[in-house]
Amino acid sequence: MFEDTADRGQVGIGTLIVFIAMVLVAAIAAGVLVNTAGFLQENAEQTGQQAQGEVSDRIDVVNAYATDTGTNGNYDQVVLTVRKASGSDDISLDDTTYTYLGPDGATASNTLNATSNNAVTTTAVANNDATILRSESDRIEITLDLTTIASSLSPGSEFEFQITTSSGASTYVQGRIPDTAESGGVVEI
Repeated sequence: MFEDTADRGQVGIGTLIVFIAMVLVAAIAAGVLVNTAGFLQENAEQTGQQAQGEVSDRIDVVNAYATDTGTNGNYDQVVLTVRKASGSDDISLDDTTYTYLGPDGATASNTLNATSNNAVTTTAVANNDATILRSESDRIEITLDLTTIASSLSPGSEFEFQITTSSGASTYVQGRIPDTAESGGVVEI
């Protein structure tokens, strides 16, 4: 009529220990998953911001012309009037690089910035600062001295500039000096 209950208590404690161990393992696994999800979300947000900057933080060229400051018929300056593109954040021209590919091909390629031997100068046109584009109405004139970069452009010469902002967004400017360009003149490119 009486049963021996001593063994039943030990089975209950063993089951409880296994259950608690399973709960602890599940809690640790859940913590690892939550931590990993947070890390992945942070990386995704950072990558998204960088990708958005590479697409939208561009410079628009409003006007471009070349000038012959001497009388030898070779054009030695290219002047670009720029503004920031729609949706761009503030753009510092001090952190912008300019890659010039002249008529001689890749051998005349130079990567420049605002401190490159006075080859690049900026002048404020429609804002108070000659180095930062803050609004879409701001205009800055970028003057590239070709004699410092490579060589002057003769009539009929083709060239290309790549303007790259600090976020990695690039704008390309291709131009050609007309065959009929006169010495001492100014030509739109």
